[in-house]
Amino acid sequence: MAYRKRVHETPRLLVADAYTIGSNLFQSDEAKDKSTYYITFRRELYKINPTLYKQGDNRIVFVGLQRIIDRLFSKPITHQEIDETKEFLKNAKVTSKGFKNYNFPEQLWREVVDKYNGYPPIQIMAMPEGSIVYPNEPVIQIRSLVEGFGELAAWFESKLLQVYGATERATQDRHWFLRLMDMVRMVDPTLDDKMVMFYASIMLTDFGDRAGLCAMESEDLGTTALYTFGGTDTFCGAYQAWKNGATEPGFFSSVLALAHRNVQAFEFEGDCYTHFYESVEDGEFLSMVADCYDFFYAVEHYLLPLALRSVRENNGKVIVGRPDSGDPKAQVLWLCRLAVKHGLYTTQVINGKEWKFATTLRFIEGDGMDYETMWDIMMALIEEGFAPYGWGLFGMGGGQRNDLKRDNLSAKYALCARGLTDIPVVKFSETYGKTTLPGPFKVLRSKEALEACKTIVFEKEAGINAMIEFFNGLKAIDKQINDPFGVGMEDDFPVIKNRMDDQFTFMPKTLHTETNHGYPASDEMIETRRQLLKKYAPSKHEADY
Repeated sequence: MAYRKRVHETPRLLVADAYTIGSNLFQSDEAKDKSTYYITFRRELYKINPTLYKQGDNRIVFVGLQRIIDRLFSKPITHQEIDETKEFLKNAKVTSKGFKNYNFPEQLWREVVDKYNGYPPIQIMAMPEGSIVYPNEPVIQIRSLVEGFGELAAWFESKLLQVYGATERATQDRHWFLRLMDMVRMVDPTLDDKMVMFYASIMLTDFGDRAGLCAMESEDLGTTALYTFGGTDTFCGAYQAWKNGATEPGFFSSVLALAHRNVQAFEFEGDCYTHFYESVEDGEFLSMVADCYDFFYAVEHYLLPLALRSVRENNGKVIVGRPDSGDPKAQVLWLCRLAVKHGLYTTQVINGKEWKFATTLRFIEGDGMDYETMWDIMMALIEEGFAPYGWGLFGMGGGQRNDLKRDNLSAKYALCARGLTDIPVVKFSETYGKTTLPGPFKVLRSKEALEACKTIVFEKEAGINAMIEFFNGLKAIDKQINDPFGVGMEDDFPVIKNRMDDQFTFMPKTLHTETNHGYPASDEMIETRRQLLKKYAPSKHEADY
């Protein structure tokens, strides 16, 4: 019997919401001629999670577009994909009369293949990956380049909007990193910034591989985590970072660790821990899960003796006790107190206060961790004089993934101009935060624009555009060139990480936009918006918008 393929690759013409494709039937001729759209994040961060985000710090880390564009356009669209899309829509019966009323623009896509070498004639401009952006700033601009192809500028809306996932993860990580730096400074305000950043970076390890909804999500978010933290158990993400330039030894790390199955495979659990201890080289950290039967008994009767043995043998081995059930705070505090009771610690007097640091018995806590629980444990350690970064670290998987959703940052794909002359378009919603700006745009990053909180300007206005080209379908008309990708696709992992680090150092924490109706836009753009309000929504009050 011949092998039958069970998993099929979806034609890229179908990686869209039904309403996105179907609404083209009702598009105006002007918009079909030419359209420009933009993506922005609209939510003030402190309103999402006051524990994670500080009020007055709205810095968003924009990242993840490269991988989406690569998946969409790494190879040309083919007639076969068009045929499969057509056949699917015939059978899907999306409307009462099936495919024929669904307005699939077959001929338009045939022209994409025949005239433009399989790449849609659209341009995608965006902020460089790793850039710091702010609520309501355009991060991506999508426009059609050839008359009559305007509807293709909205075709990939659903997939391009998915940039919110990596962006939100990177933003969460970076803001949590700031909180961890605050924690380190609580213990030792004499440390220089480099050491503070180092200790903060080793406090959290990515445990999220199995928490991903799919393999691609695990890769993408696993890679994103490494822009801020160096510890990871998500090898697929680390591999992607490595293939994209993170080649320095020790750029990411994990530790040798036991699973429950290892302990259960021995008649006596103590034999498992001893076998593990005696099997590894000197100087290693040994993560030992200890809750198979009784966490407290296992730590006191098996892990503690191994930690004391390590001191006697002076071999540098560190025993790391890992609870995986129960009360995380109570277990961590108990382990630290046990280590102190048996002399497995040193002390440092810093600014007149004595702090305890671990030697050969430490903890790693990854059971159901989230930001609030992790912070609660660290503050409890500090209260008892334990320096948290000197006693262990935390693993987080679902806690960094389960709450990722488009609504958190309020990601929006909006039409901002239509027609061959780029007629400005806006939306005035009943919900203030859902209103939009007219375009096309430039985003400025000059000192003057940032200080004035006027970073969004029309293309014709003065200033250098911080957005760069990621994709241009017209570059592939010549079949000999076949390279539709712009400079935005060329940055490797270290470049993106360094951009994040640098911009978090000098970019302002927020843009104060009270005088700009909530938008860091130029006077000309705000005035254009005001005139459009008067034209299209005369009953609304300008002061509310």
